[in-house]
Amino acid sequence: MISEKCLLVPFKYSNKVAYVVEFSNKFIRLYAQGELVRKSSGGTAALSFVRTNDVGNVTVNGLSYSSSQPYVQPLVINTPYSYADLWNEEEQVWNIQTIQYGDVLYVFHKKYPIMVLKRYSNTDWRFEELELKNGPFMQVNTTEITVSSSNYDGVVTLTASESLFKETDEGRLMRFKMMEDNIKPWAASEEVEKYDVRYSDKKYYVAIEAGKTGAHKPVHSQGVRTDGGVRWRYQNDGTGVVKINKFISPTSVKATVTARLPEGIIDGTPYWEMGLLHKGADFPISGAFFRNRFAFLVNTENGPNVCLSMNGDYNNFADQELGEATAETAITVPVLNKEFNEAKWIFAGDVLFVGTGAAEFYIDSVSTASALASDNVKISQISTVGSKAIMPVAVGAHIFFVDRYGLSLRDLTFNYYNDGYDQTDVSLLGKHLFFSRIVAMCYQEVPDKVLWCLMGDGTLTALTFSAEQEVAALSRHDFSGKVESIAVIPNLDACRDELWLAVRRFSNGTTLRTIEWMENGMPQSYPASINVPANMFERDELRAEYVQRMASYLDAAVLFERGLDDQRNYVDGLWHLEGLEVAIFADGVVQPPQVVLNGKVNIKKTHTRVLVGLKIMSQFVPQNLYIGDNVSSGIGQKQRINHLLLMLYYSGGGRIGQDKNTLCDILYRPADGQMNKPYPLFSGNKEVLFNGFTNTDEQAVTILIENDSPLPMNILAIVPSLDVS
Repeated sequence: MISEKCLLVPFKYSNKVAYVVEFSNKFIRLYAQGELVRKSSGGTAALSFVRTNDVGNVTVNGLSYSSSQPYVQPLVINTPYSYADLWNEEEQVWNIQTIQYGDVLYVFHKKYPIMVLKRYSNTDWRFEELELKNGPFMQVNTTEITVSSSNYDGVVTLTASESLFKETDEGRLMRFKMMEDNIKPWAASEEVEKYDVRYSDKKYYVAIEAGKTGAHKPVHSQGVRTDGGVRWRYQNDGTGVVKINKFISPTSVKATVTARLPEGIIDGTPYWEMGLLHKGADFPISGAFFRNRFAFLVNTENGPNVCLSMNGDYNNFADQELGEATAETAITVPVLNKEFNEAKWIFAGDVLFVGTGAAEFYIDSVSTASALASDNVKISQISTVGSKAIMPVAVGAHIFFVDRYGLSLRDLTFNYYNDGYDQTDVSLLGKHLFFSRIVAMCYQEVPDKVLWCLMGDGTLTALTFSAEQEVAALSRHDFSGKVESIAVIPNLDACRDELWLAVRRFSNGTTLRTIEWMENGMPQSYPASINVPANMFERDELRAEYVQRMASYLDAAVLFERGLDDQRNYVDGLWHLEGLEVAIFADGVVQPPQVVLNGKVNIKKTHTRVLVGLKIMSQFVPQNLYIGDNVSSGIGQKQRINHLLLMLYYSGGGRIGQDKNTLCDILYRPADGQMNKPYPLFSGNKEVLFNGFTNTDEQAVTILIENDSPLPMNILAIVPSLDVS
């Protein structure tokens, strides 16, 4: 269990191992393969409050432990983020955005520098600040303030002619440029003294000997070369960079030189630029990797900026190389708009999408024949919807983002007719499902292509989306508690993507929070032994028996699988359900419900696989049915359904009726069927008597199907027999 609201973030290390990262108050914990990551691999106890002296394997909230193993403390990594930093109560959104590259998770928060979580092994993780080199910088100084340095290298003291520095400048970069007014250009046949400085080809050189210059202008960028008369050592491209370490006064700071300072700096220069990122302003709030560059989005005094690193050098933001902007150097793109514009997110697709509070944009190269560069970059506006600070989700070529109010889900796709990008409002399919506003999103590809939207009321709205099949369907998912965070990671063993949830519940007068995952209910794969028989009917029978045993639907469930020599007659580890009535599903049979006492319920010693949890109420109401005739569409006419044909697949539960007052159980077990033994799940067509009719001329006959048993109910088709007056 956890004590406070937490943020769940996926970390996909390999096809076999994926982690869920839990950001809590000032610390991080990790989950892998259904278990908390421990300080050593010796213990697999999932939750510290679940301890027993008995022997057996138990899964608690989706996390298993063996009570015979010693308890080992979870791996905890300290972070600077307090709970108030994580959750934005006013905007109802998480303040942290993350992206992953290789085995590094990049973490963005506007109050803190970019941080990275690095994995070195399963039990060796490190959380540290990402060091950016050589930029990005603000505009060149336009005031009369000059800054001088005590030296050219090492630790120096910077002195300003007027008040310039602040305490929040500690850790900030500062760049100086050579004062060309005091430096002569290189010229042929000129007498020079040793240590004279000249500039040539936008680079600066020091004479290492006295003499008369030759005819070959120096253009080298390292070492010593001769011009035919004098040897010249390359010094720099006319710029130098320092990192401010300590604030002394408004006119003085200590700094470390990271790139040798230019000549003349000791006398002072007005040609300086302050680093864009510092403690006195916002840090980047979102990031992406785009065309071999690391990009981030940051709010500045002049509006949002997108900063892209040098090509292939992801923490280097030098916008010049040897005094010139090239195809490899860093790029800064301002995001301009007529309205007040606040950065919200960036997302890399075939172009770099940018979302602000007022509009959506994309960044791309002007000419596709050349690489993205400072002289080959454009930003174009897509729409004026405005975005909420929630990282978009890609589903194939579709990019889904949340509008500025959190009330709608928008789909960004390329329009070949307009040769640009359009957005469409997918939430028009079910506007009522978004009234409590979206606070987070994640996508589950397998098995059902579902985009999960976490709503402000703790429910989930699911968009089942398949562009190739032209499927876009919305559904609401309620839980026995309030979901506060979601994340999806792959599970190779189970052949599915897992939806993980942080859930808050009230149990026995206490607020409890747990980390859980959502099972699919139906098995996604079969053991090899089931596929051995060559006879197709025998394989189908074995598969049906396996589904009967494994398929189940319960909330906040604990799974008990009896080990060898285990004689216990109870399931424990149910403290999160204390005092609540739970359903029990044992070896494919629904058992009588029990109330959890002291974290336990009773079972038989013969039960080998037991699932204990809260009932899930699933309801389905199809759209109204109308049958037209030669005169009208059928709307407004009296209707009656006298029976229904349900096409079912591996089903064992459910009720049907016109409304809550007329619900009747769907019967699967025959009257002479043996009780207290699992009855095979039903697949096929089942005819159900249904006495449904219209009460007024304005409404059609309604159909309500619901299931709150642990057994599955999979409806493939509903065929009513409908009479119209």
